[in-house]
Amino acid sequence: MVEELIKYLAPRFAALSEEEKDAIRSLVGTPQGRALTKLFGPDIMSQINLTKPSGPIQKRGLATR
Repeated sequence: MVEELIKYLAPRFAALSEEEKDAIRSLVGTPQGRALTKLFGPDIMSQINLTKPSGPIQKRGLATR
C-alpha cells in the first residue's frame, strides 16, 4: 500500500511548479512540516525530494515562452 501511495504522490510533487515546491520545502522543520511527516510517515516523505535544485531550472509548458 505504501508503494502505491508513493507511486501516486511522487509524480504529483514533481509536476508542481517550483514556487509550489518551495512552499512545501519551506515547511521542513516547522510544526506544519512535522505534522505532515507524521501524517505521511517516513517511508513516503523520504521518497519526495525536498531539496532545492542545484542547477538551473528547466522551464516547461507556458513558462518556456
